[in-house]
Amino acid sequence: MTHTHLRPGQHAVPALATLCLMTAAGIAPAQAGFEFGDAEDGLQVTLDPLIQGRYSYERDPDGSSSEFDFRRAWLDTSGTLFHPDLSFRLQPDFSSGELSMRDIWLQYAMGEHLGLRAGQFTVPFGLSGDIGGPNRLFTELSIAGNQFEVPAGRDTGIALLGGAGDDRAWAIGVFDGRGRLDQRDDRPSTSGHLFSARGAWAPVGAVPRDNTTLGQAVERTVALGAGVQATSRNHLRDWSRGIEDTVANQRADWITATADAVVKFAHTSLSLAAFRRDVSPDRTASYHDLGAELELAQSLPVEGLEFAARHAVLRHDAGDDLGTDERWQREWGAGLNWYHRGQRHKTQLMWLDRDTDTSAWDLHLQHQFRF
Repeated sequence: MTHTHLRPGQHAVPALATLCLMTAAGIAPAQAGFEFGDAEDGLQVTLDPLIQGRYSYERDPDGSSSEFDFRRAWLDTSGTLFHPDLSFRLQPDFSSGELSMRDIWLQYAMGEHLGLRAGQFTVPFGLSGDIGGPNRLFTELSIAGNQFEVPAGRDTGIALLGGAGDDRAWAIGVFDGRGRLDQRDDRPSTSGHLFSARGAWAPVGAVPRDNTTLGQAVERTVALGAGVQATSRNHLRDWSRGIEDTVANQRADWITATADAVVKFAHTSLSLAAFRRDVSPDRTASYHDLGAELELAQSLPVEGLEFAARHAVLRHDAGDDLGTDERWQREWGAGLNWYHRGQRHKTQLMWLDRDTDTSAWDLHLQHQFRF
């Protein structure tokens, strides 16, 4: 049986957003956002709204379903306060039908290539965080990326960010270790904090802020990155893997590492990332998980159109807790991206198969529009 429905709460997204989503091809401006004020006067604000409308179809032998929702509905606000060296960002999200806050931080420029940031923001670790959801080849994280990234990607903390020109960037920070403020539920405070760091270097070209071709020939790029996270007595997730039934007994010491590369040439973009996490729970046996993902973008003869493909694997160090079928997970993905005005205005059609042993798969049709 097939069911089609709208996700509850989407009526909270302003009606104007829906209108813009439907007519974006005719009205999208060439310049980004709306700017107010002057940085030299101590106050400059840029409003950069983003809407991602998505239709999803889920094929399942036991019953298929489909729905339309707003994957993202942001009012991205950034600028300077009081002084050109003091910047801020607020990123409220209305996609769930309720207000939630993604980014909320202040940053002080301590030098030409050094900044100090405090608040809630993306934890520096992996390539997907560097790129950001609106700029990724696939909007959704792979099964590997989703397993090893901090849930919801953000945490509250303080970080130093630096680099040298366009070919080097690094960040190191200490965080609360409980994830986003609006998604903590009943997770208690941790006795140990989350330490996270990332560095990226491009021996050819610049450190990439996307892993696409934008449907055209690309500047030759070779970029390498690495990240590490470590924490003690953390209960960001259930690290006992369901064995313990209380949050206080689900905590663990763990360390996660990743390495990645992006290569662009002619009309092709390749990105590869590998992950490993070693976990030492308080009440259960230690274990480690491994993961990897490969993504390909190939521009097509039609202007602005590219083919996208992805393969990801996830290996759980299950011991006797999981059967053979659950230890390995694989994902295949393919689709088309059509860029109308670069990353700001694009249409995506994606097919994802996260369980190759059955005939279940997902199909997403999505349009992204920035004012």
